[in-house]
Amino acid sequence: MELRHLRYFVAVAETLHFSRAAARLHLTQPALSRQIRDLESELGAPLLRRHGTATSLTPAGAAFLARSREILAAADRAIAEARAAGRQLRLGHYGTLWLDFFAPALRAFARRQPGIDLRTEERSATALVEGLRRGELDLALIGPADAALGREFATRRLAALPLLIALGAAHPLAKRRRLALADLAAADWIAWDESAFPGRASLLERAAVGAGFRPRIVGSVDGVASMFLRVSTSNAVGYVLPMSRKLPHAGVVFAALKEPGLVLEMHAAWRRDADTDGRLGALAAQLAGTASERPRG
Repeated sequence: MELRHLRYFVAVAETLHFSRAAARLHLTQPALSRQIRDLESELGAPLLRRHGTATSLTPAGAAFLARSREILAAADRAIAEARAAGRQLRLGHYGTLWLDFFAPALRAFARRQPGIDLRTEERSATALVEGLRRGELDLALIGPADAALGREFATRRLAALPLLIALGAAHPLAKRRRLALADLAAADWIAWDESAFPGRASLLERAAVGAGFRPRIVGSVDGVASMFLRVSTSNAVGYVLPMSRKLPHAGVVFAALKEPGLVLEMHAAWRRDADTDGRLGALAAQLAGTASERPRG
């Protein structure tokens, strides 16, 4: 039994007339009659009574009509949902600052792909990867991408952003707008929570060792507001993305780092088997291209 058999039966049951049902279905009447007989034979019960040109439902036919309508309605919903999902592109991210940074690229992609419904969803960094694995997200904006992530997903580097040092306004180095990382060898540091932002704590550790010291980390945070609060109420220093300056930061000043400093790489990740039409790779390319063109302030 196929869905078309149900559609044929419902058309006859609703019109109670083979000729009118055949016209609705764009079939010949003999072909429609044959399909209904085949269906009755498969079910082992008559569905229709035929009285010359008049037709009526048997009790079995009435019961089968109700279920057939339910099945066809469910099938139509499934088809509509599948088509809608095919037009959707679910973009995961872990902060609106990133959406703002990539906004020109997202707008350009939407113009080039007008049939795609681009939707965004904010999650933690860990939840973004899990969302990709479960098929809940199509593409995710993540931070550093290690070798294991690269084996599991397709990835593309989108941007490499020099991080800023965040200091309290009363810090002894607060008046300096440019620092070498070695200038902060004796500082207390506020790092980023590894579970919320994988790779950012180790980024500090590696850069500091390269500058000749090991950072004295006195705390960690899982958000920019918490970072600003910690550094504004202590002599500890932190490190933030350049666009973090757009957020309220009373009592906090920023200093750029001399090269090599601290550089955070941003990547896109997506499941290879989900990119059957190449649109995910196209979006990643658009993000990478536009990000390279915009200011990093």
